[in-house]
Amino acid sequence: MGFNYDKLYFPYKSVRQYQDLLIQNINASIESRKNLLAHAPTGLGKTAAALAPALYQAFNNNLNLFFLTPRHTQHRLVIDTLKEIKDKHGISIPVVDLIAKQSMCPQPLAKELGRTDFLDYCREARKDGKCVYYRNTRKVELTEEAEQVLADLLNNSPMHSEDFCAACADNKMCPYEMALELGKKSRVVVCDYFHLFADHVRNAFMAKMNKDLEESVVIIDEAHNLPDRVRSLMTSRLTTYTINNSIKELESFEFFDEAEVVRYLLRSFEGLVPNKGKESIVAKDDLVKHLTSLSGFSFEEVIELLITAGQAVREERKKSYTLAVARFLADWVVDEPDRVRIIKRERSRRGNEFISLSYCCLNPAQYTEPVFDESYSSILMSGTLTPTSMYSEVLGVSKSSVIELKSPFPKENRLTLIIPETTTRYSKRSDDMYQRIAGKLESLIKSLSVSTAVFFPSYRILNEVSNRLSISDRKIIIEQRGLSKEAKDSLLNSFRDSQGSVLLGVVSGNFGEGIDLPGDELECIIIVGVPLPVPDLYAKSLINYYDERFSKGWDYGYVFPALTRVIQNAGRCIRQSTDKGLIILLDERYAWSNYYKCIPADWDVKITKHPEKMAREFFKHQG
Repeated sequence: MGFNYDKLYFPYKSVRQYQDLLIQNINASIESRKNLLAHAPTGLGKTAAALAPALYQAFNNNLNLFFLTPRHTQHRLVIDTLKEIKDKHGISIPVVDLIAKQSMCPQPLAKELGRTDFLDYCREARKDGKCVYYRNTRKVELTEEAEQVLADLLNNSPMHSEDFCAACADNKMCPYEMALELGKKSRVVVCDYFHLFADHVRNAFMAKMNKDLEESVVIIDEAHNLPDRVRSLMTSRLTTYTINNSIKELESFEFFDEAEVVRYLLRSFEGLVPNKGKESIVAKDDLVKHLTSLSGFSFEEVIELLITAGQAVREERKKSYTLAVARFLADWVVDEPDRVRIIKRERSRRGNEFISLSYCCLNPAQYTEPVFDESYSSILMSGTLTPTSMYSEVLGVSKSSVIELKSPFPKENRLTLIIPETTTRYSKRSDDMYQRIAGKLESLIKSLSVSTAVFFPSYRILNEVSNRLSISDRKIIIEQRGLSKEAKDSLLNSFRDSQGSVLLGVVSGNFGEGIDLPGDELECIIIVGVPLPVPDLYAKSLINYYDERFSKGWDYGYVFPALTRVIQNAGRCIRQSTDKGLIILLDERYAWSNYYKCIPADWDVKITKHPEKMAREFFKHQG
């Protein structure tokens, strides 16, 4: 085609199959100031394919480039690719790698506080001159020492956020303030979703770095995560756990009148939650009327009382449950469109009952659409961005083009089987069904000697099936709830070190996304059941909302997101062009047309009740 990839700052000697199409489409979209939705399967090299043309357009048109990822760990690949571009092309690329302010803070207390308590603590420490890191960095303007450190940091750009924070802390400088200053001088900003898509963060964030969306290209990596992430960011939730802690806190500080008001709030929760059933939809005024009639105060007076008391608590403790209560009540009375209010009885992991009240966001487009409309160009990319029409509608992506690329992996390196003999459908769950699933897993695992990961829809189903498994000749590693990063890494290393071991995990758990197990470290993935969300009031509200908006409630609100998680999980076993992988979908529903249509066409799926022979022949052929 005569397309000059070097001109576009491509970091490598050669371009992969289909990667060239992604590069050309991204370049054309930015050039024409359009948005692009790109379904680009694993192994295609999305990061380099996006950065090369985006940098070219940014330098040529004096634009800024924002590269957003859902997880801090994914920043590393972006920074490493930028370093390779810098080294190959000999160009200066000013870059800032930004993570959450709290994660960058060198103060020991930062790790102990909740997010909002930390932000309040930081604000007051700066205002009162109690933070040595901030004092050394800024006295209205940057200090001379900070200017010198900033010049060194700019000279060493691109830097990983960990290295940047360590360098700032070594010089007794505030990493976050220094990052914002570096951002003013940077062509590229690597950051998280919330920096641009949380309404209350974006405007201040952009202003502090002197950036303008109209002069910025925005790249969203793993964009299939964006709808759920934005809904979560913009949802408020309060539990009786926090309320009870607020009462204890207020009493310990002798705020007895305020504690009594919070007791009335607790009684309001107990009065609103249904006696029969676990949950119900409530109206704004249900809580307002309950609390005001019990307390004798107006709702606004209650909020003011709790803010005043909570601030007094925080001066001593740096953390206040009462302020968390006040913030929720302040959010509660704001009328936002496309939301639902739900009160619910729940149980903690220890089995203790509590009540939660949530003000849930249903429509992420309310927060994403302004970004896509205002930006110079936005690129949304993922290995599971199908159907692209759903993401375009759900996120409000207008003036856009679409590209759906094939997998670069040889078809013969992957075998995908559907076994329609069992199901985890709620109406079919029983001891007999769990035993049948366990028996099928035993047969499959014993017929192969390769490292295998089995993902379940929930911890409950994982436990029901694993308790019935009888496999003595293989190392079995079982994921537990709430694993720390250290525990997760330890389990992963144990799995890697033992060839032929079996990992039992949960689709939305620690190992379903974001892990790399190339080569023979993972060669078989079995998905047990379909990881559909619990059909609770929130799920039903989402279905109803998308039915009203697009007449696609069941697909957009329920089935498609679950199948996206399945495809993400299945992709763990094929990460490199030389990898070989067996994917088994163990549920009859995968053969149903409304589920089957979500599976990528190039997977060449086979439906069978005799998978053991096909699996053995596949690995025999692979050598």
